Amino acid sequence: MTDSDATAQPTPGTLESIVALNQGSDPVLRTRKYAAMRETPFSFMRGACQLFYASLPKVVTLSGAPPAWLCGDMHVENFGTYKGDNRLTYFDVTDFDEGALGPLTLDLVRFLASIRVGAAEWGVSPDDTEALVQRSLVAYSTELSVGKPSWIERESARGTVKRLFAQVAGRSRNELLSRYTTRKGKRRRLVIDGRHLLAATAAERAAAEHMMVSIAEAARDNEYFRVIDVAHRIAGIGSIAFPRYVVLVEGRGSPDRNVLIDLKLAHPSSIATLRAHGQPEWPNDAERIVAVQRHSAVVAPAFLFAAEWDGASYCSREMQPQEDRVRLHEWEKQPKKIGEAIVLMANVAAWLHLRGVGWLGSAPVEQLSAFGRETSWRDPLLQLARDAAERTQQQYREFSKAYDEGYFSEQTPAPAL
Repeated sequence: MTDSDATAQPTPGTLESIVALNQGSDPVLRTRKYAAMRETPFSFMRGACQLFYASLPKVVTLSGAPPAWLCGDMHVENFGTYKGDNRLTYFDVTDFDEGALGPLTLDLVRFLASIRVGAAEWGVSPDDTEALVQRSLVAYSTELSVGKPSWIERESARGTVKRLFAQVAGRSRNELLSRYTTRKGKRRRLVIDGRHLLAATAAERAAAEHMMVSIAEAARDNEYFRVIDVAHRIAGIGSIAFPRYVVLVEGRGSPDRNVLIDLKLAHPSSIATLRAHGQPEWPNDAERIVAVQRHSAVVAPAFLFAAEWDGASYCSREMQPQEDRVRLHEWEKQPKKIGEAIVLMANVAAWLHLRGVGWLGSAPVEQLSAFGRETSWRDPLLQLARDAAERTQQQYREFSKAYDEGYFSEQTPAPAL
């Protein structure tokens, strides 16, 4: 496999692309998103997924690999622990908003580039970074060649991921409820703190209540999903400026067995939009995200459903005390521990691609296994990831300069008082 047919992907300028991608979002929250993207090159990368894919060249390495069901936004902070709908806790990919069918190397190039972009923040030297990227690619290829997906749960975890399981094991539902709610007698209300939660309008509450009715029907438990309170949620980076809600529901009883539901607006996949690969026709984007996650994750998260309101679709899932991610910056200047975690992530990436084999256009397991054994594509992919990381760093510098000079303040007028 060669990249002699490489051509640059024509894209608008960095600043214009970022503005266009955030059109229609809440202007106040858009300001928060830009501020979050300004913090570090890695935070910029997290908030500009579509720009990343739009900037990739059109080469055989990124188009000729076997088709697989992709996470679509496979970077090192989209792996973590969560409780599945079987009530067991797993370590897996946790974000499928960009999920789509495509050459499996698209996930890999973003994953490997994210290691390079984040390495300086974690205090990893250039030499250690180079070695880690290569180890990760070998780990992925080896697991893919085996042709049988595995998984990581508490008993099989080791190293930094084992520590993460130990941390979340002691967390309780009451601690999670206390973080987001206040209790008065037998009633709870969401705490509007301006940082994690904002007040929802009457129209937003009505929309959430409508969607929870359809989710309750899908779960066959109307009382469990009876709405108590609704707030606008601020979380992540890419989704900060778009509708996302926390819904406090009855659960198994007030006040201590209430449940928090995350309700998030679904967007079209960047991969499906920019690099179409015979995508199935989905009823809406939320149905796409839910279906891909159910087939690709080791076990689907609790209460993963799709719902619609006013022409838009949303994904739901339970907010859980067991939900967390490996915080690589906490292991600053400890490349061995950081490497241990990232190589495990590479294994998980291969298992994810293997779980979707043969489903709705994905290549059969024999083809993915053979690709894992092949070596001709590896060096070109490593170079593509190196180039993508350098390009992301350059885009971040351009964005930061414009941000500091007030460019994005001009694009985000102050809300009317």
